[in-house]
Formats: sequence, C-alpha cells, structure tokens
Amino acid sequence: MVVQSTRGAYLVATRQRTELETESWRLLREEWAADAAAQAECDEWERRRARVRPKMLAWLNRFLAGGIGLEQFRATFDRRTRTDWDAFALKGASGAMFLNALAKHAERPVALARHLRAALQTPESVEIAAGRLAEFVAAVAPPVLALEGDSHAPPGSAPSQPARAVFFATMCWHLRAPDVWPAFQPSSRQTLHDEEGLFTPTGEPIGDYFVFRDAFLSLAAALSLSVWQLEHLCWWHARRSPAALDEPFTYEDARPPRRMPGGSRRRATRLTIAADAVRETPPPYVPFADAPPLDHTYVQWLLAKVGQQLGCRVWIAANDRRREWGGEPLGALSVPRLPPLGLDPDSQRLVSLIDVVWLTGVNQVAAAFEVEHTTSVYSGLLRMADLAALSPNLNFPLYIVAPATRLPKVRRELSRPTFRALGLDRRCRFFSSEALLKALPSLTRWATGPDAIAKLADSIATVE
Repeated sequence: MVVQSTRGAYLVATRQRTELETESWRLLREEWAADAAAQAECDEWERRRARVRPKMLAWLNRFLAGGIGLEQFRATFDRRTRTDWDAFALKGASGAMFLNALAKHAERPVALARHLRAALQTPESVEIAAGRLAEFVAAVAPPVLALEGDSHAPPGSAPSQPARAVFFATMCWHLRAPDVWPAFQPSSRQTLHDEEGLFTPTGEPIGDYFVFRDAFLSLAAALSLSVWQLEHLCWWHARRSPAALDEPFTYEDARPPRRMPGGSRRRATRLTIAADAVRETPPPYVPFADAPPLDHTYVQWLLAKVGQQLGCRVWIAANDRRREWGGEPLGALSVPRLPPLGLDPDSQRLVSLIDVVWLTGVNQVAAAFEVEHTTSVYSGLLRMADLAALSPNLNFPLYIVAPATRLPKVRRELSRPTFRALGLDRRCRFFSSEALLKALPSLTRWATGPDAIAKLADSIATVE
C-alpha cells in the first residue's frame, strides 16, 4: 500500500503471511509459553510497564500541553528513564540520549520544542503519522549528533539521526496507544526478519516503521497475543539465539579455517545480538542489508567440494548452476545429468531439485542436502517430505544445512505433526554451516567416505 503524507508518499510493501509461516510462529509461541521462567518474566515486565506508564504519560502530556518547558521535560526524562521509568527501553542512544543531544545542540530551543510537541502528539491515522514523522525528521536530521557512548552501530557506519527520530517519536505514541503504535524495538525487528522474513528493512526508517507496524500487529492478532507479549516473545527468542554475544546488532568476524577447499581464505561475518542491550538500550536503526559471506551459494560450493574430496560425484540443482563462488560456477562442480536412480518419475524429479546431492557407484545417492540460508526453512523440508511420502523406502540420508542461529527453527519445523507422521523427524538430520566450516580440515584430511558427514549432524531424536 501507499501511505500518503503532507511531505510525499511512502510505499509500504506489505505482504500476506502464508498459513505455513503463521504455523511456524505458532510453534515458536508454544515454545515460549512452555518456558515458565519466560512467562514469569513477561508477567513482571507487563506489570512494571503498567505501573510506570501513567507517570510517563502524565509527564509527556504536561510537556505537550505547554505546562513545562523543553529543559524541564528533558532533564526529568533523562533522570527517570535511568531509574524507575526504565521499562520501555528509552534511556539509550535513541531515547533519552537522543533528546539530550537535540536539546544541547539546538540553535533555537523554542523552535525545537515546537517541533517535538507536533511530532509527539499521537496521530489519528497512518497518513497523519507519516506526515508528522517526515516533518520531525526534516527538522532534526541536518545535524549529525555524536552521542556519548554511542557504540552500537556497525564499524564504519554513521549514526542515523532520522532513525533515532522515528524511534523516539513512535515510542512516545506507543506510551499513549500501545495497541495501535507498537514499539520499534531492535529485537522485534530482528526476530520478524529472521522468522519467515515478515519484516525486511530498506534503510528508509519512516516507511520501514509502517511495514514493521503492519506485520507486527497482524502477527499479534494471529497469535492471540498482546503487543507487549509479542514484544517479549521476540526479545526472549533473540536473547537465546546462539549468536547472542556482547554487542547488540554488530558484525563480528568469524574466521574460517586457514586452509579451505580450493585454497580460499574468504572471511565470514555474522549478525549478533546482546540480550540485555536489546531490551534496555536500543541501538541506532541499522538495516540488515549486508548478506554474510557464508551464504547459500558458498555453502553449496563447500558441500560440492567436500563431496568430491570424499570420493563422490556431485549433483547441483539446475537452477543454481550459474551461481559462482570465488569465480567458480557451481555448474562446473556438477554432473551434467542426474543418473536414473531407480525411482518413479515424480521422485526422480524431486531429487533433481535438491540443492546438493552426493552420488556414488553407478546410480546410488550417498547423501542429499538442502541449504537453508533464507527465511523459508520449511521449503526444503516440504521437498523432502514429498520425497518421503512418494518413496517411503528410500534409505539415503537427508540433511538440512543452516546457520547456527537458525537451527532452533529447523528443530521446530521438523517437530510439525505433518513431518512427524512421515517420519521425517527421524530421517532428516541437520547441522550448521558454521560446523561444516569448522570441520573442513578434518573432513578433507582424515575422512575416507561420505558417511563422515553424519558425525556433524543432529536429529530431533538426539536433541529431545
């Protein structure tokens, strides 16, 4: 849809969730609901917010009505968000620190107060909201303010003043109407991005907020959760991510082994999340635009190289063969045709669509791999489920290869009743692309056959 404001139009590229995507989120909600500690924490979190929200609203309303000036509003807001008002993640670089910097650098404090009062009034519609955000961003964007302690942006990126303005304004709207204007929190954005790609930022924070809002509110309704409960679910999921390290939403080097198949020394990066910082100190808005080097094509290339070194011929799905990694087309690593496997035509076709297949002998499949570095983990599983339904007596191993951060999602998907009924939870195993990268030296030096790859893999049976 198009959001029309007084300063122009914003294209909000929303899409309808599929039933499979909704079901994946329901599985995640059930996992969260079964965590007693998480539920107790969420209850306390909601009680704390409900307790401080009237006080914060009263102070905000006094400022908006002109009962207090900008300096008094700023000073109290800064002091109390560090203490008893610390319940809405408004003490950090996009909250109190942002307001402090605006007031400190304002050449015309009266004009700034006027802009703030206009922007922080809760809008009656999306169109009015877009106009207010555009006016506010235009008023505060020209100075690039250096905020003390601002260390959350990825190296080499500048602080995003428009993004801070959007976060601050929409959080003030959230205080007044949380069910209409959800909080634009980093953990919520990240989880909606990672889980089914319901939100993919473009880097234009005004339009991105409306895309996020639409996806978040729709999902909350589908899961029968309040906006605060869904926000906590997202934070809970981000906190337990295997990639949650010390810095929120930063890029940390994850160096592969010194020697790789083909002599490559390419470096990989990953997006990491800090649990406490996600909830307490939202960093500046940073789009997730840079794809990590350890991507789908790279993992296919690795699996093909490893398969060849383990004495296998390799089949790569035809639609991927024009892709290159390190200057080498994937098609150069594949046999030109998938040999007859003694299967019916439908099963043969399904095998031909699998990302990477290792072949031994004349027409035997040693292993089949679906690489899931995209949001739709279930797409590869559906292909394998169809294969299991058509040919229940197949005995070659099936593997899902995904980033370590996505393995919990793989486990959830394999736990679907539909997949369990087909026995896919027992037949399909999984391992992380990081584990593959780490095991390369031993696999290429000591392994004598394709069965060695099984040592990397887990299954639902082994993790339950």
